[in-house]
Amino acid sequence: MKYFLRILLVLVLSVAVIFGVFVYTNGNPFEKSSAQLTTASQPAATEKNANRVLIASIPDEDYYLYKGTKGVILVHGKKEYEFNNWSKLIDAEPPEMYLVNYDGNGVNDILIKAVSSKNESTGELSYEVYLLTEKSGLDGYNVFSATQATWTDILNNQVRVEIGQLKSCKKILQVSMNSKDKTISYDSSTGIAKNGFNGYARTLQNGGTYMTFAGWSKGKGVYSINKKKEICISVEVNVNYKETKIVQTAGYINFKLDLKDGEFIVKNKTMNFSPAEAYKVSDPRTASAVGWSYAENNTDRSTESSDKIIDWIKYKPSYSADIFEQNLSLADEQTDVKNIRKIYITNSYVELTAKSGFSFDTGARKQGDYSVIINRSSDAEYDIAYTAKIMEINGVQVLRISFDKSYPQSEIYSIEINYGAK
Repeated sequence: MKYFLRILLVLVLSVAVIFGVFVYTNGNPFEKSSAQLTTASQPAATEKNANRVLIASIPDEDYYLYKGTKGVILVHGKKEYEFNNWSKLIDAEPPEMYLVNYDGNGVNDILIKAVSSKNESTGELSYEVYLLTEKSGLDGYNVFSATQATWTDILNNQVRVEIGQLKSCKKILQVSMNSKDKTISYDSSTGIAKNGFNGYARTLQNGGTYMTFAGWSKGKGVYSINKKKEICISVEVNVNYKETKIVQTAGYINFKLDLKDGEFIVKNKTMNFSPAEAYKVSDPRTASAVGWSYAENNTDRSTESSDKIIDWIKYKPSYSADIFEQNLSLADEQTDVKNIRKIYITNSYVELTAKSGFSFDTGARKQGDYSVIINRSSDAEYDIAYTAKIMEINGVQVLRISFDKSYPQSEIYSIEINYGAK
């Protein structure tokens, strides 16, 4: 019996020693942080430093973010917090991590943008954002995640979005937005929205005709964090037309997020629509009824040419808001503009009068193969051409290209006219 007691005593001492070494090495496995009451806790005792991979950091403020075997670990000073329900692809590329007083309470919060998913066919990555705010009176963090479902819910339930074509100009798509509890009113003659947040894009063409809007849908939503450390969202606007199965990504609904009562909401006065670069149009709300004009008279009267068809014009008039009319020779021009007798530009159209005996190619007009570009190579560069027609006045042909609105002269710094070419 005494031998049995000795053996039992040895076994007990051995277990005690092993347990003591385990606690010394890994920390007390039964000690729980109050942060476990939220989504953050101290890492499990089985998590060893060797299994951690540093994925983001703010060294100056002593914040380090690791991916471990069971989740994501935030280390600040001597404190560690583990998050077990974050994206499994968070290390697909280094997350962006920032300190910011996001909720305005004077205490720094942690903002993290990370990969949420990957399209296996294209390799394209999607993102989500985590906002960590200190839990009042406790050692831990509240975690608010902005996912793909977040912006979808906002656009479905917080925001009213209405899209259509203007009555006054089929070329222009209008995107109107307002709070869900507010209506959007429209001008009865033009169809231009009179309230809310509005943006505009160009309708797709079928030859020389602008197509008919049939509906729209939300496409991909992309999260980003700007220089002010605000959460920004850009959502594709995909437009359908009656005449085609082609879907046009006409532009993007953009807004920023605020945190209110534990929920993400649209930050006040941040809703806007930006057209895709290829579909930019001038804002129709700045149309002006004030008339103005500019004319260039070609002093070269020669009509000698084996080809009497005007089918290629690319010309930039010597336009100036300070000059009403100029006389100059176009004889040395390389395109068919040398066969134009007069160029007349107004607030709402441009007219090209052909020299006697010359006529305009009708194919370019029917195919919409023409443009009037204003303010080339600037942020205010637009193709303002809308429709074109060929007329005969006093025995000579005149091409008139009408604009998509009446333009104030102050909006135009330069003009480029193209026919038979965009």
